[in-house]
Amino acid sequence: MDNKGLYKTGLIFALLTALGWIIFVAGMVSSTQGDAPGEVARYIAQSESTALLMYTWGGILGSLAVIPVFLAIFQGFRQETGSVLAVPVTFGLIGVGFLTMGFMVDSGSLIYYFGPAIANANVLETGFLVQAAQFAQDSIEVTWAIGSILAYGGSILWIAFLLFRTSRVPKWLNLAGIIGGLAGFVWAIRFLPIPAPQSVGIILLFLNILLAMVWLLGLSIILVRSGDQDTEATQPSA
Repeated sequence: MDNKGLYKTGLIFALLTALGWIIFVAGMVSSTQGDAPGEVARYIAQSESTALLMYTWGGILGSLAVIPVFLAIFQGFRQETGSVLAVPVTFGLIGVGFLTMGFMVDSGSLIYYFGPAIANANVLETGFLVQAAQFAQDSIEVTWAIGSILAYGGSILWIAFLLFRTSRVPKWLNLAGIIGGLAGFVWAIRFLPIPAPQSVGIILLFLNILLAMVWLLGLSIILVRSGDQDTEATQPSA
């Protein structure tokens, strides 16, 4: 695949990434309770709900679809930023793996395994399955949080700083990436004893998703336009 094809693929997957996170947010907002997903009993009660399916599969799509976008960004800007660009891109790809695993275990196992199993279990089996589900969720929370920080926090923040060297990317777009990347560190609250209202975490989550999507889509459009201009420049004149 030539660079022009890679950039167009990156733009398509940037749109898919945005779609995935829109579905994720819609699923989270449509939950039957006001609290954010995270409590195993609540998950089990909603294991067959459309909202939890949207939350889970939207998050998985948003996580995985960003892979070609990161690759296109690396290919498109590595000459201007230097080989150091490979470091945050690699962190981002590693984060995608952790984040996807988190979604699959954290809520996917409850939708497709624990929820149906508990619904059909007897009294003795129910207690054991609930404990097993809670253990699975607790054990993957750290992985999920690390993946979120790497994929949509630190990597975006670092790349946006590097792209300040380039003339092709507007400063406002990189500023959106920096603010969005900083907001992505909201997941570090899971590791730090910082008391914060839940509303603050939700606001930072939405800010992270919104600005990260604006940044990814903006860079993808810039790369596609650059690829088209390069093609026109190399075509022989009549």
